[in-house]
Amino acid sequence: MSASRRTILLGVPSLALTGCFDKPCEERSPAQLAFLDGLRALAKPALASGNPLQIEEAAKQSIALAEKVGAFSDWCGTLTKIEGTAQNVAVTVDIGRQVSLYAFNDWTLAMAGQLADLFSTRSREAPPPGLSDPAIAALKTFRLGERVKLAGRMGEIAGSGLFDLSRLFGKGEAENRLFLQSPRFVARLEALGPSKNK
Repeated sequence: MSASRRTILLGVPSLALTGCFDKPCEERSPAQLAFLDGLRALAKPALASGNPLQIEEAAKQSIALAEKVGAFSDWCGTLTKIEGTAQNVAVTVDIGRQVSLYAFNDWTLAMAGQLADLFSTRSREAPPPGLSDPAIAALKTFRLGERVKLAGRMGEIAGSGLFDLSRLFGKGEAENRLFLQSPRFVARLEALGPSKNK
């Protein structure tokens, strides 16, 4: 076997290994990757169509897709924003390209009063906080921009059992288009930890 041929054969495995390590951490969880791929499959044709009805339907289906996810664990994201105090903290975590989760402890403040009255009539119990005590304790140890592992629940407002209907009412084409381009979903975060995959 010639030296050049040995070089080629040795180079192939190293390329495969390099590709594995270069994979973004959000693509290493099959469930998380399936969710992100599902969002892209809904958004891309709708945005390309320019049809406001298709865009509206894709936005609704994106919400439905998040509701189907339910509980999740071992997802990876980037901590991009922390607001408020330990009592009324609000957190944004990017879990994919222009896709983020939003968790908060002050439910009324996070809704900005816009739909608080509507939802408060649906349940006599106050919604639980969007971040557990262990998640808040862990949050104090991270810096912005850090990769984190997360577990929680999607598809409900702060885990209260009330669906995020605010995305489905009174939205125009521009708002639906923006949502498809950079979707943000309300979630409850049960656990946060350092990501092994930087």
